[in-house]
Amino acid sequence: MFRSIVKRIVFGLIYPCRYKISSRKKINNRKVVFVETHEDYITDNFKLLYEEFKKLGYEVNVCFLKVSSSSWGTIIKKSIKLIDDIGDASYIFLDESNSLFGSFKLREETQLIQLWHACGAFKKWGYSVADKSFGDDKKSLDRYSGHRNYSLVTVSGKEVCWAYEEAFGLSQESGIVKPLGVSRTDMYFDEGYINKAKNHLSNLPIDVKGKQIITYLPTFRGSIDKAKGPDCFDIKSFEKYRDKYVFLIKNHPFVKDGLAIPKDFQDFCVNAGADITIEDLIIASDICITDYSSVVFEYSLMNKPIIFFAYDIDEYEKERGFYYSYKKFVPGPVCDNMKELVDAIDNIDKFDYERLNHFKELYMNGCDGHATKRILDYINAI
Repeated sequence: MFRSIVKRIVFGLIYPCRYKISSRKKINNRKVVFVETHEDYITDNFKLLYEEFKKLGYEVNVCFLKVSSSSWGTIIKKSIKLIDDIGDASYIFLDESNSLFGSFKLREETQLIQLWHACGAFKKWGYSVADKSFGDDKKSLDRYSGHRNYSLVTVSGKEVCWAYEEAFGLSQESGIVKPLGVSRTDMYFDEGYINKAKNHLSNLPIDVKGKQIITYLPTFRGSIDKAKGPDCFDIKSFEKYRDKYVFLIKNHPFVKDGLAIPKDFQDFCVNAGADITIEDLIIASDICITDYSSVVFEYSLMNKPIIFFAYDIDEYEKERGFYYSYKKFVPGPVCDNMKELVDAIDNIDKFDYERLNHFKELYMNGCDGHATKRILDYINAI
């Protein structure tokens, strides 16, 4: 109750009053602000656009809110500082939902661009899961929605525009959601970055030379603050692959305790640490195993096999739900248990690349290595 009252005061009075004062300043047509919601560094979601704005001579500021690791009081202080900074900004970039931007109306001269942190549209979020166990209640979303100020939402392909409109509570007529592509994906078309990503694997505690790489990239289960990884992935089932494959596991960032790997299997299976990024693994691996993660969209750009280990699909669908019928949607074999997963690896030479290409053309047609430039062109930044 107390927390709810404080939130109403902060969002209903303090934030809007602060912005009213801040926005009295003359607009700075050369000012850009990036808002990092969770991390204390510039993530790949922003990196290419950040670098381009710097090259173009813009004043570029970054706010690191660190929402997932800061106290409520600290977040409020950082948010007030952010409001002071954006008052005269011409461009503001987000890659996450941020209710702060629902507490006031942005001045007309300022563009708020939502890049989002994932490609495609897979598991539901936002208004699509309102009043579900995973989502917020609709009343709270309406009151504190930061989506109402968006001037642009960039997505990976035309087919997923409707899902973002639904998730953000935006009308189709607004034309705010555009399939301009996802800036981050430009790096998958950069030979220099590709070589660098492959070289990063030399940091692993096992040698990958002469072996094919299978990467396991699962999403998290449960709520964000109590996120858990999958509990039915059995490394022992892959012992027969010891001389052929190396298994690399990258847990979702929200998951604090990763999959435990028995000591006897650590010569061919390892948890990839923070120095090995998901992008590194997408580029360097030969086969990807995932479940309900949006990594499937980016991995489809690689034209390499994807296998889906969906042992808890019924439970997950009740909790989150999907924008498309799961088994008809995913571009690879769906496995309900470890035996089926092993069989899928055994029969990887029969993988359906035609289905994968159709998936890529449908959901990733805006990601061709030129998304960053298209976004800059669209917002008249160059």
